[in-house]
Amino acid sequence: MPTYTIIVFVALALLGALIAWLGDVIGARLGKRRSSIFGLRPRQSARLIAAIIGGVLPLLGLGVAMVGSRYARLAVLELGDLLRQREELQSRITELQEDAREFEQRAQSAEERAVEAEQTAEELQQVTSEQRDQISGLEARTGELQARAGELSQRVESLTSRREQLEANLGAARAGLREAEENLRTSEASLTASEEELEARRGEVAAKQRQVQTIELELNRVRSELPSVQRELTSTRQELESKVAELERRELALGEIEARLERVTQRQELISQRPALFEPGDELIRVVISSDDTQDQMVSQLYEILHLASAAARRKGVPEGSNGRAVIAVAPIPNWTPATAREIPETWVVQHVATELRTGGAAEWVLRVRAFRRQFPGDEMQLAVDFEARPNELEFRQGEVLDEFVLRADTDELRLIQGLWHRIADDDSVVRNRAIAEGMLPRPNSSSYGATDLAEIYAAVQAVQAGSGNMLVQLKSAADTYTRGPLLLNIEVKPAERPS
Repeated sequence: MPTYTIIVFVALALLGALIAWLGDVIGARLGKRRSSIFGLRPRQSARLIAAIIGGVLPLLGLGVAMVGSRYARLAVLELGDLLRQREELQSRITELQEDAREFEQRAQSAEERAVEAEQTAEELQQVTSEQRDQISGLEARTGELQARAGELSQRVESLTSRREQLEANLGAARAGLREAEENLRTSEASLTASEEELEARRGEVAAKQRQVQTIELELNRVRSELPSVQRELTSTRQELESKVAELERRELALGEIEARLERVTQRQELISQRPALFEPGDELIRVVISSDDTQDQMVSQLYEILHLASAAARRKGVPEGSNGRAVIAVAPIPNWTPATAREIPETWVVQHVATELRTGGAAEWVLRVRAFRRQFPGDEMQLAVDFEARPNELEFRQGEVLDEFVLRADTDELRLIQGLWHRIADDDSVVRNRAIAEGMLPRPNSSSYGATDLAEIYAAVQAVQAGSGNMLVQLKSAADTYTRGPLLLNIEVKPAERPS
């Protein structure tokens, strides 16, 4: 129980005892004097005094409570409004819980659709891969068929030309045979011809006959081979046409699958990559407050900070709620889940934070108001925020060396600028690691700590190049730096041989 409540109870008890004693004393004195009030008998007058004192006692206690406590005044004078606000807050909490459940269902549905889209995308990618393999096989087969068709076409052309040549030779051989036979008949008819000339004519005729037979045999072979080659060429061309048609069909199917895959991918991106106004942990405002204030003063400050955070949220399009702000504070206690956090009234949250800040042991606190959940454009509910506090302590004194390193004076100017910038701004820089180790806060909604302007970096580069050999570069704190930040840096350059 708070000390203030105990003091009030003790004071009310003492005051009641004092009033009862005074009433008894006054009644006794009136009885002894046998005084009369309003013409009443002394006993009735004493009873009237006791009744008046009894009536004054609770009124006086209630008046003391109202004078000493703002909550008593609120309970007596504004109880109806408080009850009505409580009912409105309860109904608002119920609506918000229903909205939260609806958003959770929508999020779950979106996640399920995203999973289905991913599975569909994987299946389509697999089908696409199979289609590409089949198309590659068809293209290879089409190439083979085209080459075979070319060879067969050349073969047909060669056989056709050979047939034509053999037919011409056959005609010539037959003409020569007829001529030889005519000569033979002429020679046989001539009685004056010698036997030798006759035998020569007969041999010539036999040779012509053999030549004609040979040509006829080759011509018959060519004629018999030519239809089979033509049939193979026709079959090859038909297969080639079917493969080309199948290839075109598969290319069209592949185009449709790729278009569907693109649509699924775009839908998945719309589901999983919807832009948000605020992400959990985004900082809306950062202030330093003292812990010396009273509870009421601390509560008043916290509500003013919430109004400032509301202005920052409203600038991004977050709507106002029933409390007149675009933000509503939820439970900051780590073991409370987001679902239960929304069930805690904002007044309790603010009271709890004020008590923690007053009794936490630090003289000053860096208080940050951060987004508690993700907020999307078009959401009709307030942005839920929580409080995060750290003691505002001195982390670095002015002139304290945070990092030092050596650069050569003959290094290119651009490389020197890049080197200095990386030593200050990189995620693994010594300055950043030291600031994190000391518990400093980074710049709002970023992970950077050290800050300096390009003019100072350029001046440091000029100082390095103006020296000779190795130059010692020191990054120092430009001012006394507290937890709140920012951490400003000065760059000092001197010869490396000089003691630091």
